[in-house]
Amino acid sequence: MPDKTGWWSCTVRKVDAEVRINAESSRSVRRAHPRSRSARWIVRVLNCLTHEHDPLLVLLAALVCLFGSSVTIRLAHRSLHARGSTGLHWLFLTSVCAGFSIWSTHFIAMLGYRPGVPVRFDATLTIVSALIAIGGTAIGLILARLRGRLSSALCGGGMIGLAICVMHYVGMFAYRPDGVVHWLPGYVAFSALCAMGFSAIAIDRLRAKRATAMGRAWDATLLLMAAILILHFVGMAAFVVIPIEGFGKGANSEVFSAMAAAIAVAAVVIVGTGVSTHLVEESRAEAQDRLRQLALHDMLTGLCNRYSFVTQLSDECELLVRHGQAFAVLMIDLDRFKAINDTLGHPVGDLLLKSVAQRLRRVARGGDLIARIGGDEFAIIAREIAGREAARNLAEEIVEALSCPFMLDGYVAEIGASVGVTLAPTDSSDAETLTQQADVALYRAKHEGRGRTCLFDPSLTRKMLERCALENELRLAWSNRSIEVAFQPIFDLRSARFTGAEALLRWHSPTRGEVPPGVFIPVAEELGLICAVGEMVLQTACAAAVKWPADLAVSVNVSPIQIMSGGLLDVVRNALDSSGLSPARLAIEITETSLLGDDEVVLRTLRELRELGLTITLDDFGTGYSSLGYLHRFPIDRIKIDRSFIASLPGDSSTASIVRAICQLGANLQLDVTAEGIENDAQLAFVAVNGCTHVQGFLLSAPLEACTVALLFDEQRQSFSAQQSAGDAFPASDHLVSIGAR
Repeated sequence: MPDKTGWWSCTVRKVDAEVRINAESSRSVRRAHPRSRSARWIVRVLNCLTHEHDPLLVLLAALVCLFGSSVTIRLAHRSLHARGSTGLHWLFLTSVCAGFSIWSTHFIAMLGYRPGVPVRFDATLTIVSALIAIGGTAIGLILARLRGRLSSALCGGGMIGLAICVMHYVGMFAYRPDGVVHWLPGYVAFSALCAMGFSAIAIDRLRAKRATAMGRAWDATLLLMAAILILHFVGMAAFVVIPIEGFGKGANSEVFSAMAAAIAVAAVVIVGTGVSTHLVEESRAEAQDRLRQLALHDMLTGLCNRYSFVTQLSDECELLVRHGQAFAVLMIDLDRFKAINDTLGHPVGDLLLKSVAQRLRRVARGGDLIARIGGDEFAIIAREIAGREAARNLAEEIVEALSCPFMLDGYVAEIGASVGVTLAPTDSSDAETLTQQADVALYRAKHEGRGRTCLFDPSLTRKMLERCALENELRLAWSNRSIEVAFQPIFDLRSARFTGAEALLRWHSPTRGEVPPGVFIPVAEELGLICAVGEMVLQTACAAAVKWPADLAVSVNVSPIQIMSGGLLDVVRNALDSSGLSPARLAIEITETSLLGDDEVVLRTLRELRELGLTITLDDFGTGYSSLGYLHRFPIDRIKIDRSFIASLPGDSSTASIVRAICQLGANLQLDVTAEGIENDAQLAFVAVNGCTHVQGFLLSAPLEACTVALLFDEQRQSFSAQQSAGDAFPASDHLVSIGAR
C-alpha cells in the first residue's frame, strides 16, 4: 500500500508552488503593464462566465433573475408605500419572493459552475444562505422607508446589496469541491461594491416613483439584476479551484442540471405566488380608485364634487394655519342655464356643462382646484393668489370666458356667469366661513345684475343677515296670518265718484313697524310665498267687494310668477265662486315685467281672464320697457301712470310732458288712464286738466280697512241718492274739494 501521507504532502507542496508561481507571474505582469489591470479583470470574468459555466444553466439563472427582479421591484414599491399592518404583510411577501429569487439565481448559476472536480454541498450552510437573502432583504426594505431619499437609498439599498453579497459567499462556503480552493480578494471586494452600489441606485429609482405611478420600472429592475448577476459572476471569478492528482475528474452534470431545473420551478412557483397576490391587490386597488373617483368627482364634467371641494378646502385652511399659504375661494353661478336646459333639452344642457368645465380648466391656473358643487354652480380654490386684485382679475376672466357663445350639437347657446370671491386669510381662515362669505358675495353679484363679480366685504354679511332676518319674519308673519289687505279708493274724475278700490298688502312687523310692500313682496316672490299670498288677496278682495254697492269694482295686483304658474285662472274662478262677486267687478293689475316672460303663456292667460269678464290694467306704466306693442298685442283696458312721475308734477317740465303724452295715448287708444300717488291739489288739477280719467292717492284717501272703505262707499251711495232725489246738481269740482278736505 502506498504512503498516502507522503503523497498528500507532496501534492500540497506542488499546489502551493503553483499558486506562488501564478501570483508572482500576476505581480510581474501588473508591474510591466499597470494599465491592463482592468482589462485582465474583465477577461477573467468573461472567461469564468463562458468557459467555466454551463451556458444553459447560466441562461436559466438569468431568466429566473429577470422574472424575480421584476416581481421584486413591483412588490417592493407597494411595500414602501403601504402603511400599518398591510405594510407588514407586503414586507413579508416581498422579502420571501426577493430572497428566494436571489438565492435561486445564485444556486442555479452555481450548479452551472464547472470546476473540473467532484463537488458536494453543505446542506446547513445552503439553507442559511437562503435565509440570509430573505432576512437581509427585509431589513433593507425597512431601512428604505427612511424619510430622506439619499439615506434610504444608501441604507436600504446598501443593506440589500450586502445581503446578496453575504448570501453568495455563505453559499460558496457550502460549495465543497474536491480540490484546493484559492480566493482572489480583489474580485471579492469589487463584487461587494457592485452589489451594494447597484442596489442603492435601484432603491433610489424606486423611491422616485409616486405611489400611484409605478409603471413598468424597468430601470430599477435592470439595476437589481445587475447587482445580483455582477456579484455572482465576479464572485465566481474570485473562486479558483485547483484539482488534486489522483481524485475524480468533473462533477455529476446531469444531477446538477436536474437540481437546477427543480430549483427554477420552485422559484417560479414562489415568485409567481407573489405575482398573483400583486395582481389581485392591484385589481382591488384599481376598483378602489374607481370608487374613489366616483365618490370625489362629478361624473358628467370630471371635476371635483362638493364633498371633495369641502375636504380640500379644509385641508387648505390647515395648511394656511401651518404655513401661511394664502388662497381665494370663488363661487360661480351660471346665468340663464335653466332656460337653455328647458328649451333645448337635458342632453344639450349636459353638453353645456361639459363645455363650461373645459373653459374653467383653461382659465384656472395649474394648481387651482375646480369643482362642480351643484346643478349650475361651480367653485374654484385659487391657491397662492397674490391679493384682492389678482382674485378680481381671475373672476373677471371667468365671466369673460363664459360669456362667449357655446356651440352645442348644432345649437348656439349664450349664457353668462356671476362670481363671488373671498380671500383667506384676509377674510377668514375657517372653511365653512369662507364658503358662506363666497356665497354672500355671489348673491350680491347676482343681485346687482348678471355677468358681475363681487369681492366679499364685511358689510355684505350685515346686509345678508338683515335679509335672512327679514325672510324669517316674513315666513312667521305669513304663518300667523299677520299680513293684511287694505283698500285704497279709486276716484273717477268724469263722474266725480269713487268707482272702486285697489287691494293693497300691508304688513306691520313687531320689530320693524310698517314694512313697505316694495320691500317684502320681492322677498315673498323669492321664497315662493307669492302664489299663496296672491290667492289670499284675491279671496279677501272679492269677499270685501261683494258687500259694496253693485257698481263698484275692486282691483288686485298679480305677480308675474302667478301668471307664469299657469294656475291663475283657477284661483280667480275659485275666488269669484266662493264670494259670489260678478267677474265684471274684478280688475287684475299686471306690471310690464309680467309681459316679458313667455308671450304665449301670458297672452293666453290674459285672454282667458278677459273672456271671463275681468278688466285688465297695466300698472306702473312708463317705468319699465314701455313698449307700445304691449298695448296692441295684449288685451289691456286701463293704464296706470306710476307715482314716480306724479311726484314731480307740475314743476318738472319733462315729467309733465311725459304725463301729457301718456294721457293722450290713452285717449287715442280708448283706454282709461289712472294716476296714482296724488298727494296735493296741484297734482290733482294737472292730471284732471290733461285727460286722466281716474286718480288715487293720499289726497283722496289713504288705504283703509275693509269695514272702513265699505262705510265710505255706503256714505257716497247715500249722498248721491239724496242729491238725485232732491234734483240738485253735484258738480265734480265741488266734490273734489270735499274729498280733499277729508
